[in-house]
Amino acid sequence: MGSASETSRKAAYLFLILCCVAVLGYGGYSLYVNMAPAKVAIPEVPYGIKSGTEILVGDAPDFRKELAALPLQTQGEFRRATDLVRNGAVAQANEIFNAVSLLYPDLVLALWNEANTLFEMDSLTDLEKNRLNLIIGKLQGKYPGSGLSSYLESRKVYKDNKTVSLEMAKLAVDKAPALFEARLWYARLLRENNRMAQAMEESRVAISLSAGDAPQAFDLLANLFHDQGELDSCSSLLDYGLSQFPMDGELMLLRGYLLEYQGRYDEAEKTYQRLLALRPDFDKASVALATVGEKTAPGAGGVKISPMDRMQLAWEILEPLVEKYPENLPLREALGLAYLKGRDYDRARNQFREIQNRDPEYPDIAQRIQECNVVRPTLPQPKSGLAADLNRAVDSLRETMAPASTHDFSTMLGHYLVRYGATPAEFFKKYAITNFRPVRKNVWQESFYEAPYKHTYTVVFDSLNHFREVHVTVYDSSTASNHLGLAPEIFTRLLKQNSRISGIGNSTGETDCGDGVVIDAAVWETQDNFEILARIVGKPTEVRMVRFDKAVLPPGVKLCDYVGYLNEF
Repeated sequence: MGSASETSRKAAYLFLILCCVAVLGYGGYSLYVNMAPAKVAIPEVPYGIKSGTEILVGDAPDFRKELAALPLQTQGEFRRATDLVRNGAVAQANEIFNAVSLLYPDLVLALWNEANTLFEMDSLTDLEKNRLNLIIGKLQGKYPGSGLSSYLESRKVYKDNKTVSLEMAKLAVDKAPALFEARLWYARLLRENNRMAQAMEESRVAISLSAGDAPQAFDLLANLFHDQGELDSCSSLLDYGLSQFPMDGELMLLRGYLLEYQGRYDEAEKTYQRLLALRPDFDKASVALATVGEKTAPGAGGVKISPMDRMQLAWEILEPLVEKYPENLPLREALGLAYLKGRDYDRARNQFREIQNRDPEYPDIAQRIQECNVVRPTLPQPKSGLAADLNRAVDSLRETMAPASTHDFSTMLGHYLVRYGATPAEFFKKYAITNFRPVRKNVWQESFYEAPYKHTYTVVFDSLNHFREVHVTVYDSSTASNHLGLAPEIFTRLLKQNSRISGIGNSTGETDCGDGVVIDAAVWETQDNFEILARIVGKPTEVRMVRFDKAVLPPGVKLCDYVGYLNEF
């Protein structure tokens, strides 16, 4: 009996000891979780650092927690501003962050983003400089001695003392290793100081910290590859980066550089033109366009070979042959094309005009002459002669006889301020029916002229008489239409105009849709709206656009499927 009692007592003690160990173990784990330094695990991101790597958070604020506590509408404004930053529209994003920070004066996230957009703007007014200093002081007062504070100090002193700026950036990374902006800024400064290996590592960390969602980090890494002459790596990164951020200016610019290094000057020129159509104030793209053929690949020895130099041998061979056989038009065309590729547009135009004089039906000769008028950004010459007088008279008649446009800027290009699904009664309550004419059942059309463009807008209602889509055709009636290859003047102007109304769109580049149809387009897409603005290559005086209720679009629609919609009216 005593033995059994002793055994029971030992078992009870053992159980009690196990319970105590379990409690102590749980308490120790909880203490570790609560007291150990916080870390972030790196996800799998192309061109980032090894997935699963853990990086200390440091003393960086938890911006995600602040964002989650905001009203949904304000969260939406933050997302919109972030998209603007991704597309290079820093000034517009700053306006949004400024509005939110005025609404929530103590919201660190708004102040932080407002400061960073001000840092990235090319020039600041006195008012903006004062605002930036106010924000820096407020944030540094809230987080004294932190990595965030060191980062702000680094940016603040950058123009006056770059050595101190680099030291402060390093301190910011040490104190707040997971602060994306600090990593990216530190990498930029390392690149400036020619510490390329370190800069490359920091830019990879920045890519990973952003989960691959920050084009600025890819821009930096691509430029680092380029600067070191690693052009294959740069090209591969551009392929990936432009698939994720098709509107990113730095990546498009580098793509143009690589095309030039390969001697593909026409493609490079079109790339710069597309970039300037999307971002007219991008100075680096303007310089790149003006110096096509004059750039040297890193490590190429500094020898610049212009397009003229490259084509010199062809000229020397073809010129005496054309002089000897002036009636041989294919030979003359070959010389004209050689002049064109060498960017000697005057002599190319002379050869093509000579062909046109000898044979007006010569294939594509008008197109060749037009190509010679593309490239140099000169001011248009005043018209003279009978044709000019007739054009002025016709334009005057158009403006006199055409109904006055009722469209202000915000409603141009068919941006009728009526919700999708509205009835004709609702639509024509806002827009005078006298401006429209019926062209088929449930389809109404209006036209007006604003020199030199004729606008035709077609409003489509579905079988249940609900507003569904708008088709736009804009035609340039001017005989001096400036065809700029990938981005002719009319397409460029309307692309800029729609970008001001709908925001930055996504450029598709030229797409071959078969049967000789090649389109160049930009698209805009939101939760309930889809827009595509396009030109048909070979029709430089015409641009078409369609705006849809996104709900009516069938799933799986591809870019070329929109050609039918674009040409419907």
